[in-house]
Amino acid sequence: MKNTNIPDILTKARWIWPDNLQYDLVNGYALFRRHFQLATVPRKALLHLTADQAYHLYINGRYVCRGPARGYQKHWPFDSVDVASFLRKGSNLIALRAYNPGCSTFQYVNQGFAGILVAAQWGRVTLLSGENWKCRRQVGIKRDTVTSSLQLFHQESIDLRIEDPEWMQPTFDDKDWGSCHLSRKWNSMPWYTLEPRGIPMLEETEIRPLVCLGEASGKNLSGWENARNLALHRTQEGLVHQPVSNAAPDREIMAAGKGKFRSILLDFGKPVIGSLVLEIEGAMGGETIESFHTEIIDSQQLAPISSVDTHCRTALASRLICKAGKNDHTFFHPYGFRYVVLTVRENVKPIRIRARLRTAFYPLEKKGKFVSSNKELMQIWDCCAWTQRICSLDAFVDTPWREQAQWWGDARVQAKNTIFYAGDTRLFRRGIAQIAGQTTPNGLTYGHAPTMAHDCILPDFTLIWLITLWDYYWQTGSTEPFITHQETVEEALAYFEGQLDARTGLLPYDSRYWLFLDWTSLLKEGVTSVYNLWYLIALDKTAELFRLSGKPSAARRLAKAAQALRQALKKLVQADGLIGDGISDAGKRVRTTSIHAQTLASMADFEMGQEKARIEKVLLPFLREGQVFGAEPSSYWITYVYELLSRKGYGSEVIRHIQRLWEPAIAQGSTVEHFKFVPGDTSHSHAWSAHPLTHMMEILGGIRQTAPAWKKISFAPVFEGTLAEVVIPTPQGSIRTSWQRKPDCIVVNLDLPEGCSALSTLPGIKPKIVTGRCQWKLKV
Repeated sequence: MKNTNIPDILTKARWIWPDNLQYDLVNGYALFRRHFQLATVPRKALLHLTADQAYHLYINGRYVCRGPARGYQKHWPFDSVDVASFLRKGSNLIALRAYNPGCSTFQYVNQGFAGILVAAQWGRVTLLSGENWKCRRQVGIKRDTVTSSLQLFHQESIDLRIEDPEWMQPTFDDKDWGSCHLSRKWNSMPWYTLEPRGIPMLEETEIRPLVCLGEASGKNLSGWENARNLALHRTQEGLVHQPVSNAAPDREIMAAGKGKFRSILLDFGKPVIGSLVLEIEGAMGGETIESFHTEIIDSQQLAPISSVDTHCRTALASRLICKAGKNDHTFFHPYGFRYVVLTVRENVKPIRIRARLRTAFYPLEKKGKFVSSNKELMQIWDCCAWTQRICSLDAFVDTPWREQAQWWGDARVQAKNTIFYAGDTRLFRRGIAQIAGQTTPNGLTYGHAPTMAHDCILPDFTLIWLITLWDYYWQTGSTEPFITHQETVEEALAYFEGQLDARTGLLPYDSRYWLFLDWTSLLKEGVTSVYNLWYLIALDKTAELFRLSGKPSAARRLAKAAQALRQALKKLVQADGLIGDGISDAGKRVRTTSIHAQTLASMADFEMGQEKARIEKVLLPFLREGQVFGAEPSSYWITYVYELLSRKGYGSEVIRHIQRLWEPAIAQGSTVEHFKFVPGDTSHSHAWSAHPLTHMMEILGGIRQTAPAWKKISFAPVFEGTLAEVVIPTPQGSIRTSWQRKPDCIVVNLDLPEGCSALSTLPGIKPKIVTGRCQWKLKV
């Protein structure tokens, strides 16, 4: 069947690379140029293009965009970009810088081939990638650098004395460049077919560092010229900087001299994500400039803190060797960081450096709103919103810093953040498909995808993936993803059914995989109640999706399985009504009663007669006094505790708990990976802990969704402070609410879009279903 989503002109293009598409790819850059003539400039000029793995596009010497979005070669994504504003009458040049790592990462699965594919039809002008393009391997690249972390791409090291930075300009002389001698049909393997990007192009704007914090100087460590790990080498030289009085970020770097370096420490004010751009003036040629990127510094010594030799081997660094005169270079890969050290080596005369960043955000449009009389809560909300922004690239990523991986447990939290912030479900939908696209032979999804991380297969994240099919339906009213990915659903369900222990009726630990559950000391081996409760929730939600999709027999089958699992779980309920954490590997009942298990039991509607005991004996003591029963929820998992308790009427306690735990994030401008933060080892740009964004909106705004696609809500604001204003974008339109304390009353406003109704439950007023615009004056 013909794929109608692929423009016909793109099927006429050929995959091209400077030489054999599968030859010597490791850390490989390639450059492409094609001149063409235009009699007139079209009003709209769609250019269809892609690269395996990535490209930067230039037209007539001007940067246009980067792409494509991450994906799988069997249906590789392409971009369609309107480039009319970059074209001119007469002679034009299209140029691309492309990259292939030659290996797999936490966001890319290498298939041993590289190439670009380009096509356009503008009136009588046809532009197709093929043998008539000029191209070559990019020279001046040091290809044996280490990767920027265990999960990321290689460090970039380029010598502009060898590689003219003007290569993308129309006037550049490319007579020595070769032709692309080998080309492959657009749907040759491994690229069996193509698919549209499905999400907007990234938001690429230029931002500058706010301030220069310090300067340093020293002797180059022996072997610096050939260092493979630029970050480790620079760390070993020492990173302590002295404060500077003139704090302008654009700096003239005084002469260091032979065998020496000078460095400056720049601060972007909060974590950012993008490609570093360096403009250098006054170079004699041969000066080396290195960048070293971190999230955190020691504020006393002005020394970046990084874990280049531990944990994930995070080593975000790059190098540029200057040609004589002016240099201007954009590094290819986007780094996530707040601080950057720029080190200049071997300059015998002063040299001026101007740094900026070309961002790489998903273009989230801010439609949601949160206002509170409590300024600290507003600052926390802004921190969460910004963290979500920098963790939204071409996918929801855990952190832009060390991984940029689409972890699906994180993504469930991020999807709700994004819906409340922007009303946007496109990254969510695309992520659901990508997780479905990489599975084990027995049906489990990978913990993140696309990926080479075969040690990151998390059965509980497969359950989360099943539940997110329900989340998508709940938010949008659409069962399309569930129907589309039915085969993956069935295979996953078959795995869990096949794993049930016949003696207990419960899911045991499968030692072939990583049972994550949370970053905490929860029981993982043997039989854990938390794992089984996630399974119960997944069975319930999937059964309902089958029913909604017109498959009643499948729905009944899963409902029966859920009922059997409920019966089996009753064996873990203790005399005090709390659910125990499970059964040890030795077959003994575990007596701890974790916060996680009590929370999930209520979320799963399990033994609801015991819910009061779970809340009063475990959850409220944790929230109010910090008492921990067994494992303590992480900054990620605590979102489920907040969700349950705010729904049960404890919103004020949740708000106070959030304020206490998230206040430290304000200074950094982003949220942490763990409450027990280890600088340089754990992330300070982690959107799995940005969920206060949604909780504060729900609690102070009093808005809680009660029907698919937001057709119904409950309305019961928590009056913490003197005023609040909340806007939540929904498929029905934006829901707006505000309240303010007056001397004699609280004035409450609610504005509902057409198609949405609310059950209002306000103090002193009989509950009532309302629509449209409403106002109440509540007695103080």
